[in-house]
Amino acid sequence: MSRHVFAILALIASCVACTADSAAVRVTDGYVRGLPPGVANTAAYMTLQNTSDKTISLVGGSTDVADHVSIHATVNTDGMMSMEHRMSLAIPAGGEVVLKTGGLHLMLMGLKGPLPERVAMTLAFSNGASMEVMLPVISILDE
Repeated sequence: MSRHVFAILALIASCVACTADSAAVRVTDGYVRGLPPGVANTAAYMTLQNTSDKTISLVGGSTDVADHVSIHATVNTDGMMSMEHRMSLAIPAGGEVVLKTGGLHLMLMGLKGPLPERVAMTLAFSNGASMEVMLPVISILDE
C-alpha cells in the first residue's frame, strides 16, 4: 500500500510542477486569422511572456479545428519569402516572444471546417506542461 501512496504523491507533485511551469507563461494579444471558407490552413498570433527565471520552450500545440498545429517563421532568403518549420521556440527567462504576421507564428494545418468565433488551442511546452488558450478569430480584413 505504501508503494501506491508514494506513486500517487509523486504523480501529484509532477502535475503541480507542470502547472507551475506553464503558469509562468502568459499569453496576450492572441488571435487566429480568419480566412474565407475552403482555405486549408491559417495562422495564430500572440505574445508569449515568460515570468519565470528559466527559459521555457514552446514545442507545439493542438486544436480541434485543425489536423495539427506547428511553429513556423517567415524568412526572407535572397528576396524570396518562405515559411520555415521550427521544432521549438525558446521564450527567454523574464522575456517575451511575439508571434506576428510576417514573423514567427503558429500554423493551423488541415482545417476541419469553417472557423468558429473563438478557437480553443492547447500549447505544449518542452517540460511536458501544457496550457489551454481561447483565441478570437479575426478576419484578415480587420487586421
